[in-house]
Amino acid sequence: MTALKHKKTAPFIAAIVLWVFFVFFCTASAATSTQEEIAEKQRQIEEIQKQIEAYQLQVDTTRSKSRTLENEIGGLNAKISQLTLEIRGLELSINKTSLEINDTEAKIGDASTKIGKHKNALAQFIKILHEADQKTLTEVLLNNPTLSNFFNNLNSIQVTQNNLGNTIQNIKTLKISLEEYQADLEDKKSDLERLKRVEDIEKSNLNKNKSDKNKLLKDTKGQESKFQELIKKSQKDIEAIRSQVTYLQQYGVTAEDAVKYGQLAAIATSIRPAFLIAILEIESGLGRNVGTGNWLNDMYECYRRLGKLSRAEAEKKAFFQIVEQLGLDPNSVKVSREPNYGCGGALGPAQFLPSTWLGYAERVARLTGNNPPNPWNIEDAFMAAAIKLADGGATSKDKTGETRAAKAYISGRPTCTSSICNYYSNAVLRKASEIEKNL
Repeated sequence: MTALKHKKTAPFIAAIVLWVFFVFFCTASAATSTQEEIAEKQRQIEEIQKQIEAYQLQVDTTRSKSRTLENEIGGLNAKISQLTLEIRGLELSINKTSLEINDTEAKIGDASTKIGKHKNALAQFIKILHEADQKTLTEVLLNNPTLSNFFNNLNSIQVTQNNLGNTIQNIKTLKISLEEYQADLEDKKSDLERLKRVEDIEKSNLNKNKSDKNKLLKDTKGQESKFQELIKKSQKDIEAIRSQVTYLQQYGVTAEDAVKYGQLAAIATSIRPAFLIAILEIESGLGRNVGTGNWLNDMYECYRRLGKLSRAEAEKKAFFQIVEQLGLDPNSVKVSREPNYGCGGALGPAQFLPSTWLGYAERVARLTGNNPPNPWNIEDAFMAAAIKLADGGATSKDKTGETRAAKAYISGRPTCTSSICNYYSNAVLRKASEIEKNL
């Protein structure tokens, strides 16, 4: 009887092996096609980046020349061409990231299916071993008239036990892979959302540069003397700065305050004021949902829904520590809303999460004299951002150091090479150059 039952399991085990081979072959084939498409888009993105760098060199060269109408128009044309390429590159990055999301979701589905199949196999193996354990030694001997049959049955049981162990290990391995895929999926969705927002900002910048060019041609009528008059009129004009901080102004930061607190914070941390203001301007543009969420729904419950219970408790504890120190009602202060990816909960213009803010609070208080510092206060928020940028390498005040600092600000890694890091740092440095002219 026992031998017969073990023989009955052979077709089942064979079917499992056949199914695994079939799924692996089909999945591998589909994955190869997707990976080839992703690689091709990455190649196109890298090619566009080279062209963007060439235009940046042209912009830098124009900036170093004397300000003439011809040079100004040439610089604007270079910026327009550069931004057009940036937007094309962003579109490719968005498509590439969407493919990566689909690929990761397919891997999650595949891993989940495999776990289900392995669980079914596990149940079958456990059932076989359980039935074998119910037999007494006398029953086993009676059911096996020869020693050969007896040892064959012992060998079958050993094989089943080995299969059981292998199946358990496979389930553990698949669960680890599933968790890694899910974390990767969340990161990819976060990148996708940010890429789309950077694209919106760059489209706005493109339209502004085209408008500036048309206005310049209209105001000067192509005459150099009139252009020189415009330069004298616009130097150190706060209106020029105001046109560069449109996103900050949406959240109550005036151009005057942006310049004042940007310069104070930058001087205290030895970074460029224009670079700091540019970072905060881009962050405000990316975080267009700043100031409309609440800690409970958009932060605490969000992390819990994602299964990040320890993260939920840590951010809640940090948030309450901040508001209690400031004597604020936790339900009245606003945080960033839960986006389409991850969770909200970022505080004020600098967009620091509560736990991150606490890591900078002591240094902010020492530099501003505000103790405890307030993440919703412009002076404190600007100082916190300046400290983080200085830590990231912005004290060099050159392109290399500021690029690293911008990448660290958005990703935590100054050496980040992802599309969002590259386009984010490009947008920040370009914005800083525009602001620098008017400071």
